[in-house]
Amino acid sequence: MQYALLAYTPAEETDRATRPIPGALAARLDRPDVTGWARLHADESATTVRNDEGRMLLTDGPFIDSKEYLAGLILIEADNLDEALTIAGEMLQETRPGTAIEVRPILGGHFRGA
Repeated sequence: MQYALLAYTPAEETDRATRPIPGALAARLDRPDVTGWARLHADESATTVRNDEGRMLLTDGPFIDSKEYLAGLILIEADNLDEALTIAGEMLQETRPGTAIEVRPILGGHFRGA
C-alpha cells in the first residue's frame, strides 16, 4: 500500500533552497520503499486557488496560516500502517527539531517516474 508522509516544519530564518538535505535523510530517500518525494519552498511562496461559487479566487500565501508549514512530501510503499509509521520515525530522526510527519494512506492516483 502507498502512504504519503507529509513533513511539517516550523517557520525558519534560513533560505531552504540553499540548505542541503541532511546526508542520512538523503540516503533514506534513495531506498526502494520511497517511490517519490518533493521538497517545497517556504510557505510565503504559496498561492492558494479557491472555488468561490464557480469563480476562481486567488489568495497569496498558504491555505492555512499556522506556526508550521508543509515543507515536503514523501511517497512510500509499506505493507501496513505500522510499517509506514516505522519508516516515518526513521526519517523524523534526521530532521530539524520541531518537525512533524503526518502519515496518510493514499486512496489512488497516478505517479510518473522522474
